[in-house]
Amino acid sequence: MWLSASERGHAHARRVVLIGVPNSRRTELFQAALARSGAPAAQVVSYTDLLGGRAFLPDIVLPGTLVRIDSPGKDFETELALLKAGADAEDEEGCYARAARDALDALKFERGRIHWPRQWYVGLRQTLRLIEKHLLSSHAHYLMNSPADIALMFDKPACHRRLCESGVPVPKCLGAVGSFDELREAMREQGCARVFVKLAHGSSASGVVAYQTDGVRHSATTTVEMVRRGGETLLYNSRRIRVQRDAREIAVLIDELCRHRAHVERWFPKAGIEGRTFDLRVMVIAGRAKHTVVRLSRHPLTNLHLLNGRGSPERVASRMGEAEWANCLHTCERMMKVAFPRSLYAGIDLAVAPDFRARSVLEVNAFGDLLPGVLHEGLDTYAAELSVAGLAPERLPAAIEAR
Repeated sequence: MWLSASERGHAHARRVVLIGVPNSRRTELFQAALARSGAPAAQVVSYTDLLGGRAFLPDIVLPGTLVRIDSPGKDFETELALLKAGADAEDEEGCYARAARDALDALKFERGRIHWPRQWYVGLRQTLRLIEKHLLSSHAHYLMNSPADIALMFDKPACHRRLCESGVPVPKCLGAVGSFDELREAMREQGCARVFVKLAHGSSASGVVAYQTDGVRHSATTTVEMVRRGGETLLYNSRRIRVQRDAREIAVLIDELCRHRAHVERWFPKAGIEGRTFDLRVMVIAGRAKHTVVRLSRHPLTNLHLLNGRGSPERVASRMGEAEWANCLHTCERMMKVAFPRSLYAGIDLAVAPDFRARSVLEVNAFGDLLPGVLHEGLDTYAAELSVAGLAPERLPAAIEAR
């Protein structure tokens, strides 16, 4: 049922609870969007307080509250809490690198260090289950994004399967590999010379390697730096793009990524414009493709934080033609409808083939709305989400009634 006209006048006074990292850039941008709408600031509940038992959502979520779950990223204290939650939780696969709690207690912050990503994911999943449990005991409320959907989006193999089962175009998966040797064998068996190797639970190009070989020569493009210390190989993210051509070094890198669970896909060739290849980040909100960013790059990794350029959506649309551009947006909209109907929004990374017709969904980003300065119909991503959640909360696909 839609809100009445009188109710709409008070919609933006709705109480908002934000589960995230206090004082992070994401939190500040969301709070700014609330302020511009005339709404009071959200009550921020940190992941560390939830996991430490200092916050209990049934005491915080009042009737009619709008609940938003945001990224736990870029905060060492939160990362450590999730790693500890992962140490305490059972991993059904149980074959990937893990750290014990005492080792985590001694862990110090190192910029760019990739810490036990499979364990981090197990901790995130456990935390999302805790949030879901709390919310099921809370008053009737509105939920912007489903905890189960967030967990699935952060599991690349499971997300890939969901998209395949839903008929969404995706790059072909080469199956599970546990080492560089297994990767080479899978590539030979499937006649594949170029692949993307990704950490199964990474984001923002963390632990991504674009690898290609003709059987003799090898090339691996990545942002991952390997540091050998005390008999260990440590992995670090950076903005610097590295191209490794030594097969022995590539093998060490791939083997290390596989220790934390890797996902391998056939390399989907991308179209070019303005002298560079590109892909698209498309924000789908309430079933509609809205904010669109063209990500330009001279190398295989297009993420904007790697200092890649932004192109013109209008120029791409003109090059593709109106019908094909509409098909691209429809692909993203349909994907959310069939694969993630319980979430209000997600950021979809979509590749377009050199013929400007074929397309493939590369990633589904649960927290893909950090696109400062990108507007659609005069609204940034956060304001666009709130315009749906505030004016018509019953359209939230993940709305939950208290039990």
